[in-house]
Formats: sequence, C-alpha cells, structure tokens
Amino acid sequence: MNEKMLKVIGERNCYALANSKIKTFGFKNAKGLILNRCEGQIDTGKMMESLMILVRKNNITILTGITVTNIFDTGFAAIIETDIAEFSAKKVVVAINGFAKQLLNIKDVNPARAQVLITKPIKGLKIKGSFHYQQGYYYFRNINNRLLFGGARNLDIKGETSTDFKITAQIQKDLEKKLKHMILPNTPFEIDQRWAGIMGVGSEKKPIIKLVSKNIIAAVRMGGMGVAIGSIVGKEAAELANE
Repeated sequence: MNEKMLKVIGERNCYALANSKIKTFGFKNAKGLILNRCEGQIDTGKMMESLMILVRKNNITILTGITVTNIFDTGFAAIIETDIAEFSAKKVVVAINGFAKQLLNIKDVNPARAQVLITKPIKGLKIKGSFHYQQGYYYFRNINNRLLFGGARNLDIKGETSTDFKITAQIQKDLEKKLKHMILPNTPFEIDQRWAGIMGVGSEKKPIIKLVSKNIIAAVRMGGMGVAIGSIVGKEAAELANE
C-alpha cells in the first residue's frame, strides 16, 4: 500500500503498524491498528464558513430555503424550476450527491444514509485523531473533548438506502454498544446529540463529474468522501462549466 501511495502523493511511509496505540487510546477488543500519517482532521463548520466568506467577497448571491423541483436544458440555457420562481442560467452544476436522481437522469448514484452521534464533553479524553474500521462502515473522531461516532449502515443496507433524514433504534443502539464495549470501555460518557446525513454512493468510489446535457453538469457520487474531495470535485466541475 505504501508503494501505491508513493505513486499517488509522493509519500513513501504513509501507513505504519500502530498496535501499541491501542492501549494508549484505551480501546478494548481491538485486534490491530494502522496509522495513516497522511490523514488529518478538519473543522467542517469553519470550512463552510470560509467558503461562505469567499463567495460573498466575489459578489455571488446565495439563496437558501428554496426547493428545486425540476431542471431542464433548452439547448440555449438551463432552466431551474423552484417552489418560488423559475431561474435561467447559461450553465448549471448539480451537486446534490445522494439526491441526484431527483433532478437528473443518472444511474450509478444512490442515497446512503449515515447515522451519527456525539457525546457530551469527556474529561481527559485520550482519543485524538480520525479512525475508520470494518471496511470503512464505521468512523469516529474526537472534536476537542467530545467523541463523534457514526456508521453501522452495513447492518441494514436496504433500509439505509434512503433520503429520509431520520435515525433508527437498530443503528443507534449498535453505535452506543460499540462505544461502551470497544471505544470507551473504561470511560463514562453521555450522548449529547444524534442525527443523520445523506451520502451519495455507487458501484465505484470515483465521483461522477460530467456533462449530462449541453448546459447541465453533474458533480455527484462522493462515496462518503465529500469533505475530503469536495473542493477538487467543485473545481473540476467549474472548469467543465467554463469550457
């Protein structure tokens, strides 16, 4: 794997065994740990705030709280129908990921609900960093002295192939169980909030960035990696729009 990463990012020692860290973090029933030196954390709230500031500096109008009901291409422009008005644009980028089929005739992108919880602040939390396990179906990280934990979609793939923003008892109970018996086995904790988000997945991890008609561009199927690859996907979609 390190050789493959060398070809991609020029880093020779990206991955290393880190089994000694299992005890440091306080994990229980964990068989092994691999360190990824090339992965970091990002504050997604600050990321979006910075994006909004940049957009406003460039005199771009942001409209929120509007439902887009239809989009079609006249050959001369793209028409966007909404619940308040109809808009016309030279080019439109549709970047609604798991909701893509609601507006586009596009096949290989489906919604995948991801359920999440976050603890109340934990005094002396030892866990620092971002962690993935079980083929990436589970993900947890510290946010200051809280622990955010999400996943378990593999327990009900059919049920979680949904655009419905709701949480379910089956998955939330599984997350709590793994927190108690594996991730924080010796640390008292309380759950502060629970929520769900919708990802866009398909038969492969590579995102779809393409013209679906003369004036409409799709930038979807982030494969659960939207925070990491969203910026470059947006850049490539914008370049496609400017051609």
